[in-house]
Amino acid sequence: MRTTIQNKSISHLRKGETATIVGYAPGEVPLKIYEMGLLPGVVFSLKQRLPLNGPICLQIKGNPNGVALRRAEADFILIEPLS
Repeated sequence: MRTTIQNKSISHLRKGETATIVGYAPGEVPLKIYEMGLLPGVVFSLKQRLPLNGPICLQIKGNPNGVALRRAEADFILIEPLS
């Protein structure tokens, strides 16, 4: 797990941007994150950010199903944006 100053959380992405999960913020990782397949090394793109602090919708590369996260869950997952 890499946790440097440069790592951002999923909440920092804009619609359409792609990133790789590099780790998690300090603390216990919620089981839900593992169950959804949001593991280090996974590449995904941000599909939708719903208003009023609503869910953040992701599309994992190679998976036809979308994933929706609460803002707190998205803040917990550290990413490295892809250019």
